[in-house]
Amino acid sequence: KKVTSDSESVSTLDSVGSSDKENRSHEEENQATLRKKKEYSSNSNHQTNRKINGVAGKQKPSRPKTLKKTRKFMVDGVVVTTTTSKIIYEDDEQTIKEDHILRKQELRELKMLQKQETKQFQDLALKAQFNREQQEKKFDQEMMILVKNYDNDLEALNRQQKQLVEKAEQQQDLDLKFASKKIRSDQERELKNFRESLKNEFKFLKQEIEALPKDKRKDVLRVRREQMELDHVERERVFIERLNENHDLAVKRLGDTHKEKIALLERQFLQQKQQLLRAREAAIWELEERHLHEKHQLAKRQLKDLFFLQRHQMLVRHEKELEQVRRMNDAKEEEVLKQQALEKRQWPKRMRSEMKTRELMFRESLRISYANMSESHEDERDKIRRFQDGEKRRYKAEQIRQESKHKKQLEELRAHADSTVKELEQMQNEKRKQLMEHETLKLKQLEEEHSAELKEWKANLKPRKQRLEEEFIH
Repeated sequence: KKVTSDSESVSTLDSVGSSDKENRSHEEENQATLRKKKEYSSNSNHQTNRKINGVAGKQKPSRPKTLKKTRKFMVDGVVVTTTTSKIIYEDDEQTIKEDHILRKQELRELKMLQKQETKQFQDLALKAQFNREQQEKKFDQEMMILVKNYDNDLEALNRQQKQLVEKAEQQQDLDLKFASKKIRSDQERELKNFRESLKNEFKFLKQEIEALPKDKRKDVLRVRREQMELDHVERERVFIERLNENHDLAVKRLGDTHKEKIALLERQFLQQKQQLLRAREAAIWELEERHLHEKHQLAKRQLKDLFFLQRHQMLVRHEKELEQVRRMNDAKEEEVLKQQALEKRQWPKRMRSEMKTRELMFRESLRISYANMSESHEDERDKIRRFQDGEKRRYKAEQIRQESKHKKQLEELRAHADSTVKELEQMQNEKRKQLMEHETLKLKQLEEEHSAELKEWKANLKPRKQRLEEEFIH
């Protein structure tokens, strides 16, 4: 395990939004080598050397400073301390400070952007969770209302059945009483007529006996009367039994008719209940299918919202990266232009000083060379004039070379900046393309999951219907 503690370590964010912290330790020791110019010294040209040193002494070098960085590491439980030193000059120090300030500003902007992205993701996640909970509550409420409505209809049907059955039973009792009373009344008339017919038979018997001789009438009448009375008693008993049987049969037939009516009524109500239960199950299945579809639509909409937010954040992040790169390129170009402007301002003075020094050195060399020679001053002036013409040509050539160098340097810097921007834009386009491909893949997976869930739900409908029909049979 390695733990790094560095007061100047920096965490950066990549363009996709993921952050990787890398702690690296480098031990660098930069040694500055100060080069001293060799002075042209001679006892014979002491005055010339003073002039040269006077001109060169006007350009004072920057004072060097040492920048030290101390880092502490934990390696296998042992604290390791490393110190890095670097020698910089005042101009370099100013540039480093400006770069450090610019880098801190960029990191601050990226950190604020990351916080904003995190908050947006959290808000979107909370909104998605709230919408899912609201949808679940809506589904439960719709299912509860549907089941409650069908339960109310079933309860109303049971109440109606109970009322109609009770009414039918009451009507049956009334019909049985009325029919029994009517049958008894008819049977009483029949019994009365039957008894009248029996009395008529006694009258017919008396008429027959009167036709006999008087001495036989009494005995025959007594015998025939006894026989007739016994026969009448038996016939009346049989007649009454037959009447009772007819009464019971009629009452039983009427009761069976009423029972059939009640059974038919109950069978009709049972069919209505079963039809109502089938309708309830069909409505529940339809509601479940609609809930599956709405749930899928919500998940699809939330997934699209998530990728829309990612695309928006990616565009903002890409714009921020391009802005930082362009700002860095502009800063580099501004620094180069400033350096070139400084060189343009210093170059004429430096060249004139150099030309003056070279001319002094040339004159001194001529004086030394021709000290013992008898050449005329005209030759010496001619050589000096040719030397001055050559210096002028060298001045113009050096000026053209410097302008060309500055132009080429600026063109290369701008070309490098353009290539950096194009490379960054190409990388950003690839990331946008990858995000779109990832979104398409996720939507396809979501559609496949919904199709599989819907297929499984439809496969479970047939067993549920069979169980319902089995409950009806039992």
